[in-house]
Amino acid sequence: MIDGAHLRPAEATDPALVALTTAQQSELAALYGDDQPLVTPHPDTAFTLLLVDNAPVGCIGLQPVTADLGEIKRLYVEPSSRGWGLSRLLLTHLESQARAQGLTTLRLETGPEQHAAIALYTRHGYHPIPAYPPFEHEPASRCFAKQLS
Repeated sequence: MIDGAHLRPAEATDPALVALTTAQQSELAALYGDDQPLVTPHPDTAFTLLLVDNAPVGCIGLQPVTADLGEIKRLYVEPSSRGWGLSRLLLTHLESQARAQGLTTLRLETGPEQHAAIALYTRHGYHPIPAYPPFEHEPASRCFAKQLS
């Protein structure tokens, strides 16, 4: 793990989480426009904050879909903290969390302009899948899934 980095659970209303997800939505609006649908995570989504030297720099959420399927929500690392492998740290943590809950598959939605995100997911064994609701009619959606072993 990166020196000074630690992970902690966070409620959806945690101000640090809200600040990070708001920043993420601003970045997405700059890429795709303000008319993109904002999908609110399910209330059962388990969020994790990533802190470096006690400053929140990233987040990720695991949303249950079915007994064996989970969805990755709000994976984000703030721009000045990118390039250190923090997204990989968050993703690896979430996959371990999913396995511990008995999930066998993870899925996610991202966009075609999020090249670093697509590269991260494909490097970690995620494969393209057809868009799933509510993204099936969204031309800027790219969906991926991974079977957990």
